[in-house]
Parts: sequence; structure tokens; C-alpha cells
Amino acid sequence: MMDAPRQDGEAARVLQAHRGFLDAKRRGWTFGRAEPEPWPLDAQDWKSGRERVTVSAIMSKTESLSCDIAIIGGGIAGLTAAVALGSLGFEVTCVDAQPPQPEKAPELDGRTTALLQGSVRALALLDVWPRCEAAAEGLWVMRIVDESGRREPGTVTFDSREMEEAPFGYNVPNAALRQALLARIAGMKGVRHLAPVKLETLRFESAQAVAELADGRSLSASLAIGADGRNSRSREAAGIVVKRWTYGQTAMAFSLSHSHPHEGVSTEFHRTSGPFVLVPMPGNRSSVVWVERERAAPGFLALDEGSFRHAVQERTRGVLGTVEQVGPRFSYPVGTLLAERYAAHRLALIGESAHALPPVGAQGLNLGITDVATLAEVLVEARRAGQDVGAEAVLERYESRRRPDVVARVFAIDGLNRAVKTRFPPFQALRHLGLAAVERVPGLKATLMRQGMQPVGEVPSLMRGIPLRPL
Repeated sequence: MMDAPRQDGEAARVLQAHRGFLDAKRRGWTFGRAEPEPWPLDAQDWKSGRERVTVSAIMSKTESLSCDIAIIGGGIAGLTAAVALGSLGFEVTCVDAQPPQPEKAPELDGRTTALLQGSVRALALLDVWPRCEAAAEGLWVMRIVDESGRREPGTVTFDSREMEEAPFGYNVPNAALRQALLARIAGMKGVRHLAPVKLETLRFESAQAVAELADGRSLSASLAIGADGRNSRSREAAGIVVKRWTYGQTAMAFSLSHSHPHEGVSTEFHRTSGPFVLVPMPGNRSSVVWVERERAAPGFLALDEGSFRHAVQERTRGVLGTVEQVGPRFSYPVGTLLAERYAAHRLALIGESAHALPPVGAQGLNLGITDVATLAEVLVEARRAGQDVGAEAVLERYESRRRPDVVARVFAIDGLNRAVKTRFPPFQALRHLGLAAVERVPGLKATLMRQGMQPVGEVPSLMRGIPLRPL
């Protein structure tokens, strides 16, 4: 019998991982349906340093995976869907192009998300919120300052305590939320997280969706969920058409530290070039989304630290005192996307695969979490009734529940963004009158607050704090 060549350090680690996998199989470990044994190692696999062997390469040579639901995309919406559906008893596989652990975020990281109370309730029931709550800051007051006209700025203030003794929601760093979701998934037996792995192709057969992965593996499932963002390949594979439009704007995101406490007040300055939004973070820190005309944004992004801080200080109008430090800057084009359908044969779309909005009014990810909560409710009811979760009749129920809310939000935010941008004096005057009416007309402010907090139509159970019964 030929002796295997001496193993270098990497090869030894791979062999140890491979043996651990086989040992787990011998102990009776399974993942739902039967899986083929991984490709066996032989002496040729241990060629001296010229050809390195990895566990994924070993596994991908013959491995074909199967599950109930395959989630394409491992952003916040995709990972939330994996947790929600896995907790209900579905066998779930999430295909995630990002590294399995997020990079350590800088101290002043502007990539945050404002989660409204419905989203927080859902994440709490999924045992995700307790894992990131310490990194979040409550949003007690939302203040809108209209500086887009020639008149004196108009201001309207929404205080959550006028409705209940709880904040509108919480601002949480994206990195902390992703870490919380990954930690939750790590403890779930029915959820497989493949990362970093990219999708090569996705096809839809009569009884299953089949994803071919870049590492050579294939994945089949009764249902695929497209959670792969604005340029969704899963949406494209299903032939779903989208409508896109832009505003000639670029959003710059960053965080800053300041001398005065924010006291839980989020401030939106509305200007014709775009909104400038300050959102509280723990301590004397705030995250910022600064929307600027796309031709002007590169100049601001290229400024040195001192000049950029001065430009930011000018735009805060001193509401946070002195801007002391500004973190790394990120930028992206501002636009709207709306898919013509949210479901097709063996496919459901969630998050930015189905809809994307300008960064105004804290709607983006909250719509995605509402998608997840609604889809989970529809799918568990279907499975309990003995129905195929990938059947078009089931997925049409999901679309019919989500479409009115999404379309209403898309056109409300689109209208608001266009109204803020306009320089036409009659429209500017109407905007000022509208803000004044909000402050003066009894009950109008409370109505607007309720509408901003809750989805249009039926609110899914998870977002009302009502758990779903597992299968």
C-alpha cells in the first residue's frame, strides 16, 4: 500500500476537518434528507505544496445538497429569512456570497439601519434582537426641517411618547445585526449556511428549484427565495421584470461623534439637493446619510478629513454641537426599484430583490423584514395544510399580501423625495403649508405616525409580537 506523502500544515488541517465530518456522520449526524458521502481522500490529494486542497474543493466534487427552502443571498433580509423559516421547522440552506463572519467594523461605522418597532418585535421573537440590542440606540423623536425653499425653514416634530412609552424603533449597526443573525444560525440544527459561495445558475423544474453553485455543488429545494439584492440573479432567472428610476443623486453614509447629546432625536434636513439625515447611535455618536446631487458628491467624497468635517458641521446647523470626528465614508446611487411580481414558479422575492427605495423615512429594511414575516406565515400555514410551499397558488397569497404595502411605500417615498427636490415655488409653498398643517390639525400627526409605523393591510403575526407555531 502506498504511503501518503508527508502532510504540510494546511493539508493536516484539511484532513482533520474531513475526518471530523466523517466521524460526525458515523455518530448519526444528518441534515434532513440523506446526503452523499464526501469524496474520499487518497494519496493524490496530498501533493506537495504545488496544489493546495481545501475542504470546499473536496466536498464539491460530488456533493449534491437538498432542503425544503434555498435562500439565495445572505444579506440582512436573507439571514432573517433563514432564522425565521428554520425556527418553524423547515430545512433551510442559505447561499451567501459574503464571508461567514463579517469584518470588524470601524468604530465610527455609518452603515446602520433604523429598525421600526414591528421589525424589532419580529427579531425579538426570533431570538436575534437580544444579541444586538446593546449596540442599538432608541429613536424617540423624529424631527423634519424643511430647508428646501426660500422661506424660513419649517419644522415638524414627531414624538413617539405621544403614542406609547416606547421609541419609534432603534438604530443598529449593520455589522452588529449581521453578527447577531449569524450567531443565531450557528445554533440552529435545521439551517445550513454556505459562505462564501456564489450562485452560478438557478433553474426552475416542475417539482423543485435547482441552484448550481460556483464551488461545484448543486442545491435543490421545493422553493427558492431571492434575497440577492437590486441586481438579483434569482429574479433574472425567473424572468421577472423590474422598473427602475433614479434621481440624479448619490447618498454618502458615515458616522460622526459630536459634543452635545442627541437625546434620541433623529433629524432630517430636507434640501433641494437631497436630505441630510442624522440618526442617533449609543453615546455622543450619530450615523449620517447625506444625499447630494450626483455631480457634486464626488467632490465632497474627495475632501480631506478636516474639510469634510467642516462641510458636515455646516449642514448639521449645530443641533449636535461640534462635530468632533467623522468615520469612513461610503457612497451609493439613489434610486427606486419595483419588481412587477414578487413570486413566480418555485420562487419568492424578498427585500431589495423585490423593491428598493431612497434612504428617506426609515422604510428600506423594514419592508424586507415585513416580507420575511409575511412569507414565513404563508409558508407555515401552507405546509400545515399539506400544500406544496413552492406552488404558485401559495406564493400568490404572499404576493397579494405584500404588494399593496410595498407599492404604497414606494410611491409615498418617491413623491416625498421629488417634492423635496423641486425648486418650483408653488410646490415649495404647498410643502410648507403641509408641514404647518401637521403641527396644527388635531389628530393628523398621530395618524401619520401610525401609518409610518405599520404596514398597509394585514400586519404579520411576528411583527405584532405573536409567535408562529412550528411544524
